[in-house]
Order: sequence, then C-alpha cells, then structure tokens
Amino acid sequence: MNAEKWVLIDNTKGATTQDGSALSSAALKLIAEAVQNQVNNEFSKEWGTQIAVRVGEGLNDIRPGEWAYIFLPALPDAPGASAYHDIKGKGVPYSLCAVGTCHSLYGPNGISVDVSHEILETAGDQGANQYANDNKGLLHAMELCDAVEVQTYTKKCADGTEVQVSNWLLRSWFIPGSSGPYDYMSSAQLPGAVAPPGPLQTAPGEGGNYQIITKWGGSKQVFALSRNIEGKRRKGPVPHWSTRAGRRLANLEELSLA
Repeated sequence: MNAEKWVLIDNTKGATTQDGSALSSAALKLIAEAVQNQVNNEFSKEWGTQIAVRVGEGLNDIRPGEWAYIFLPALPDAPGASAYHDIKGKGVPYSLCAVGTCHSLYGPNGISVDVSHEILETAGDQGANQYANDNKGLLHAMELCDAVEVQTYTKKCADGTEVQVSNWLLRSWFIPGSSGPYDYMSSAQLPGAVAPPGPLQTAPGEGGNYQIITKWGGSKQVFALSRNIEGKRRKGPVPHWSTRAGRRLANLEELSLA
C-alpha cells in the first residue's frame, strides 16, 4: 500500500488563532504526529489508508508526490489571487487554512482538527467528486467528516501533549439500510459522540454537521446552491473556493450548465 504524503507549511507571518496562539514548527510537528497516528491506526483499520506527514520549511519545500497543507493569516479572495495559483499550476495538490478562523492550536475548534478533517476526507476521496446513492433520488458527497464535523477526540503525542482530531464516518454510513454504528467515536464509545440517526443522515449538532447533497435525474444533476448544503457548516454557510466543499459545489454548477 502506498502512503499518501503531506507537508504542513507555516506561511502565517505571525498571525494568531482566536485565542492568541501563534503557529510554530514545534506545534505543527505535534499536529503532524497526532494526525498521522490517527490515520495509520484507527482510520486505516476501516478505510485501509496510510499517510506520512512532515513539516516543511517554506513554500518551496514541497517534494514530489506531496500534498501541501498551507497555513495563512487569511484566505485569498479569489482563485488565482495569490501565489498558491502557481503551486497548483505546477500540479501540486494543496489545501489552505486561515489560522484566524481557528480558535486554538490543539482544541476542539483548533488547527489540529482542521488538518485532521482535510487529510481524512482526502484519503476517502482525493478528487472530491464521489457520491453515495441513497436509492431515493439523492446523491450524498463522500465526505468522511462533514456529517459529524463538530465532534472531536483526543490523540496523545509522545511528549504527553493532547491534540484534538476530527470524528469520522464508517463505511456503514454510506450504505442505505445498514445498521450502526455509523461513526468512529460512537463505535469506540468515546465521550462526546453524537451518532447520526441512520445511514446517509447528518448527526445532530449546533454550529456544525452538514452534508453536500445533489439530486440525480437520469443523465443530469439538478443544481441549486442554496439546496445543496444540508445542515449548518461550522465555518459559515458559503464555503471558500479553496475548500473541498467549495470545489464540490463548483463542480456541480459546471454540471448544471453542461
């Protein structure tokens, strides 16, 4: 099995999280350790994925075959409005995170959860273009964290630091009529777990937990931006263009215009 490779790059230029914490190489190494441990242990047992995560020294420190996760003070206003367009132009897949949208480094609404969420979902669907059919006329995006987005659990690093990572969905969630459990935290009986009520259903949760859903009609999908997001996103109702949710919605719009 080939391991997906990620490099975490701090380009925040001193910007801080909402609680005033500044990102550092040491902090990123702890986040990399926690998320790599999460994926290569409990997540791998369900989904069969292995990853390697390291901390890069800057925007030029991206090795062949790596995905780049880049931390910024704020997200670029439009596609191509920053240097990250050039990174994409070189064929390097990347994700962006504005540290100011995160409450802390390692907490339930922290940078570590954003990293975990992105890496888990990329492992489940690299192209952000797969859907599960509920056999009732709807397609549900194959996103492994969105439906349980607000739930997190602790990974302890070798030095004792506790780092929060994202809850994630089991295979059973994507199969119509299947029995639970449907998410990892419920299956492991971890505190804070709030299970989805059934397969392809969003878990209850204030300020988060959602799905991207589209209708399927013969050979054509029916697109309506306001109706494609079911639930409430933790970081606002309109996904940024650089996010997986933003890319999915853009792809659906293109299909509707075809």
